[in-house]
Amino acid sequence: MKKKKKPKKPWALTLKEAGLNPKKEIALMIMANLFLFAIAFFAYQVTKVLIASLSIILLAIVGDYFLLGKASRIKKVKNEALEKEFVHVFSYFKIFVGNGRPVYNALEDCIRYSSPDMSDLLRKLLEDIDKDKSVKPYLDFSEKFKSLEIRQVMISIYKMGNEGGSSTYIQQFESVFASVASEKRKYELSKFESALNNNNFLPLADSALTMGLIIVAIVVIMGNLAYGI
Repeated sequence: MKKKKKPKKPWALTLKEAGLNPKKEIALMIMANLFLFAIAFFAYQVTKVLIASLSIILLAIVGDYFLLGKASRIKKVKNEALEKEFVHVFSYFKIFVGNGRPVYNALEDCIRYSSPDMSDLLRKLLEDIDKDKSVKPYLDFSEKFKSLEIRQVMISIYKMGNEGGSSTYIQQFESVFASVASEKRKYELSKFESALNNNNFLPLADSALTMGLIIVAIVVIMGNLAYGI
């Protein structure tokens, strides 16, 4: 039985979650399209060369694709930064509980080493724990991250607190957390290697773009000569 896919969020909601203003982003897209289509129309009227106008329209389509994906890219960067910080902050948590601090107090202590975003999440977690002693606050906290391993970490922290710092659950937490930290290091390394490969590719892409612009310019000039402009 196939797992049902989550329905896609409306674009405006995705923009808000990324910290963008939907009205401004839509207005920017409309103005950019109007500007480029006006240039395309003017270019055709002057040159009568269709390929020049089509090239500008293609540029508008590429620009729309870029703007539509802007919110998703921002959210992805934020999520990756938050997961990276999770490993950093909960490394302190590991030290605190290892030194005998109760789970709740160790979570409080982590706030001083956190960014504003992570601090807000931790404070919300502590507030929810005060109201609900079940595993739900820990699961709600883990929902802010895409990594399923972080969910397992939070479940192990709940068990640790629920059992009064049992050595068995401390060891379980340390094992799961070490796995998360290892995966994050591998991911960061792969990103670094990918960035190096992209840097090697950029000069080729730049050359291809330059050649494309030269070809369009030549076609436009030939059109001007053909029509005596």
